[in-house]
Formats: sequence, structure tokens, C-alpha cells
Amino acid sequence: MKISVKEYKKIKNDGELKKSGKKLKTAFNLFIRLRDLSKVEETGQILGKCISCGISWLVGLYSDKSIINAHGNWVAGHYWKDDRYASVRYDERNVNLQCSRCNKYLSGNESNYAINLKKKIGEKEFDKLNIERNKTKNLNILDIDRMVYEYRDKAKAEAKRLSIKI
Repeated sequence: MKISVKEYKKIKNDGELKKSGKKLKTAFNLFIRLRDLSKVEETGQILGKCISCGISWLVGLYSDKSIINAHGNWVAGHYWKDDRYASVRYDERNVNLQCSRCNKYLSGNESNYAINLKKKIGEKEFDKLNIERNKTKNLNILDIDRMVYEYRDKAKAEAKRLSIKI
């Protein structure tokens, strides 16, 4: 059944909205984790580096070059927490590769995260992010679905860059 864009935007089915939101979170977080990995050209190894503690580690790959334990070693960590600051939940500047230790056991290791985030994106962008965190941002289902496809495509491009399968 085809519906118009106008009708699509009016959909207020919480179940569908939650399903789409879950898909977006999965696609976005996968993209962030892949974006922040690097490949050592000489050896072909994939490295991850935590934004907070700065510790680097090798990423395990299966023999078919797909990622081993993609959720256990690293996460997409939010500087401004996604449950409190919805306006920057899907802001790529706000979310970076973080080890599970810093994210889960050190509550994000915020002081080190701030220092390293400023180095990564610059003072100007950091200040903009601080302002944007307090804005209101409401996504409708059409926006969410568009973003799902956008971040799935971005994740595929990052996997291709790293020569891995997702």
C-alpha cells in the first residue's frame, strides 16, 4: 500500500516509531564504531582507540573478515548522554569509539572524553555541540527511516574502507 509523504509524516504509531528508532540506533552505532577504526596498511590489522582513555587494541576478525565480538570490546559512546540530550543523540561529533570499560564502568570517563573530543573536533565545534545539546529536535518516522538508510550506507562504506564484512 502506497501512502503520501504527508500521510507518512502523520503516522503516530508508537510501535512503528520504536521499531524504526531501534533500527536507527543500530545503524548509527555500527557506523560510529567502524568510522573510528583504523587499518594498519602494512599488516592489514584493524585497530580501535578509545576516545576517553586512549588505549588501542586489535580488532578480531573471523576468517571471512567479519568482525568478532563487535559489541563486547568497544561501543559508540556519547559525550552528551543520549537519554538526556536527544538533540545530539545522532550528532556524529557527539558519539565516538569508546572502550566498554570507560563507557560502562567509568560512566563515560567524561573528563578525559572532553579533553580528547576537543582535540578531535576542535574548540569551535565543541562549543557548537554544547549549544546544540539544549535544542529541541523531534524526528518523525520519515526522518528516522531516511537516517536508517543513510547510516547503513555509511557503515557499508566504512566496512569497505577497512576491507571487512558487516
